[in-house]
Amino acid sequence: MGNKEFNKALSNMSFDMAARGAIRHLYDLGMSAEEIHKNLTYPLNISRIEQEIMEYEKEKSSPDAEYEFIKTFDAYGRPSFKRVRRDHS
Repeated sequence: MGNKEFNKALSNMSFDMAARGAIRHLYDLGMSAEEIHKNLTYPLNISRIEQEIMEYEKEKSSPDAEYEFIKTFDAYGRPSFKRVRRDHS
């Protein structure tokens, strides 16, 4: 892995730890990108916040968003995961 790839991975990890969850949570509460920008203590420009919101919307509208994974155990206690459709009630 070169220096460029490492720096990109490090940047993505620090963004994920510092801001991704907060942006998604505030967006789910109904805040706009500008309002989110005002509420974050992590220094981000509005275009990066808007980009994250667009990625989040794509994830929410993907066909896989209708499924979740549940942990099940067999007769011997071995865990496995099963994909099931989410209940929208």
